Amino acid sequence: MTLQAAVSATSRLLGGWGPTIVVAAAAASAGVAWTTYRMSPGETDAVANTAAAGKSYPKALAAVYADAWRKGADALEAGRSVADALGVVGEAWRSGRTTLFDRVVGPAFAVVVPEGTPESDVSKAAKTQLASHWRAFAAGMIAAK
Repeated sequence: MTLQAAVSATSRLLGGWGPTIVVAAAAASAGVAWTTYRMSPGETDAVANTAAAGKSYPKALAAVYADAWRKGADALEAGRSVADALGVVGEAWRSGRTTLFDRVVGPAFAVVVPEGTPESDVSKAAKTQLASHWRAFAAGMIAAK
């Protein structure tokens, strides 16, 4: 059988399904390649740690927020005005959430791009890896109960 005859027979056999099969195979290959590219085995532990930090973060953040309101209540009971007490709440909330982020989340991101790294020193690969960590952190927060 000649090559032309084989191609013709295969074409008749597959009928209209040929392009669909080719597209499905290409899509599957692209999906596997993308997954492999986005999360290599070496970074899965670090990304999992970032997701775990995200999962614990909302509860810790709620505790910081509650503490800010307790400090505001203490200010009211100490005779300060409502406006002043709300200022205490606001400042405690800003300070507390920044401290919490720096303690819990910052180190997970700094594994990829250390704090204070100039933007010009951050490679495209590092940005891609950092994006994986950001997504993992967000997914962890969503998964928190």
